[in-house]
Amino acid sequence: MKIAIVSDIHDHINHLLQALVTADEAGCEHMIFLGDMVHSSTFTLLTEEWKKPLDLVIGNNEYEIEAFHDIAAAAPHVTLHGDYGAITIGSRRIFFCHLPSLARQAVDTGQFDAVFYGHTHCADIRVSGATLLANPGEVYGRQSVPGIGVYDTDSGQFFHFPI
Repeated sequence: MKIAIVSDIHDHINHLLQALVTADEAGCEHMIFLGDMVHSSTFTLLTEEWKKPLDLVIGNNEYEIEAFHDIAAAAPHVTLHGDYGAITIGSRRIFFCHLPSLARQAVDTGQFDAVFYGHTHCADIRVSGATLLANPGEVYGRQSVPGIGVYDTDSGQFFHFPI
């Protein structure tokens, strides 16, 4: 299965819509969002436009946390995890969060096949031991070319796609 890995939208709606098209064209059946959507209106749009499973965490720029919880509760395809999430898809154990320091701690446990994080706005792909550590960069486009990541659970590979 292909999973869209998305981070740091910062309410840039046009780039978000482009990211959803890119994820769909790449064949993604699931999305993991790594934080910094910012306002609940952006989250509402995401849940309305992306009807496939969506797991997400809170970043350091979400200002309407209660509204985020309400939106997630009303959308059966959405799971809001808090500061970090850990899920298994197929045989892959996946950890995701917003902050790099938390991601490094997860890598150090050796319990995960893939660890994803955001916050830095810079795409990064590394392997630490047997664990993939990756950042999809930003949807926002403030510091770099806007883009998303795609994680293939069958191959264990991660790819960056500009939007």
